[in-house]
Amino acid sequence: MRISAGAVVYPPGGRLGPRWQHDVELVLLHTGSARIAVDEAAPLVLRPEFVALLLPAHREIFRFDAAEATHHSWVQLGLTGPVPGPLTDAPRVIPASSGLTELVRAATAAHRPAASAIAVQEHLAAALAAAAIWRYLSDAEAGAGDPAAVAERARWHLDARIAETGLNLGRLAAAVHVTPAHLVRRFRAEFGTTPMAYLWRRRVAAGVDLLTNTGLPVGEVARRSGFRSVYHFSRRVKQETGLAPTELRRRGWSRGS
Repeated sequence: MRISAGAVVYPPGGRLGPRWQHDVELVLLHTGSARIAVDEAAPLVLRPEFVALLLPAHREIFRFDAAEATHHSWVQLGLTGPVPGPLTDAPRVIPASSGLTELVRAATAAHRPAASAIAVQEHLAAALAAAAIWRYLSDAEAGAGDPAAVAERARWHLDARIAETGLNLGRLAAAVHVTPAHLVRRFRAEFGTTPMAYLWRRRVAAGVDLLTNTGLPVGEVARRSGFRSVYHFSRRVKQETGLAPTELRRRGWSRGS
């Protein structure tokens, strides 16, 4: 089974193609944007945390974001027969669920260049690529843009960006392509809290973990956990745990010893 997987960053204004597609391919965008012209149809527009499905026997031209670098991952899987009906009927672009994103990342990590490939490793990469394609079909069938998926995408986005101090509700809503009010309603319905309350709890949890399991200075722990100042970090930690960071570290290390 022919397998290709990887990740690449194109500079602003980058372009790929024209090329002839031979395989089934998923293209997962991380940053930037892409317009993919397939034959003579209107281009597919790909934004961060969305994934495109490309099928064999088509001519493609990629044009990447003019203002910023575009980072994307891909998995390609060769077919030994005609394209199955579910693939030809599936939408060409959907939001990337956390499950699909993880499968693409795992396939990319498992794949090795042909010259140094280990048979078992390439079988694993092919299985993961196939699983990613099946997950794409499953997400598309379930309606990856449904309310539960919106909340899940927002939670994944928060989990991946705990240390970003500039992350706010407006930026989060824009990343998952809904309004802030709609996101708050859907997130509360799915997880029983608001997106930003969830983020601050995750930041405190990350900080507590670093305090009790590393020797990093408190200021560095605060920075890595997404806090702008030691004062803010200390206040939130004490609100959540009842202990100041230094006391929390002392107790944690005492139990460890």
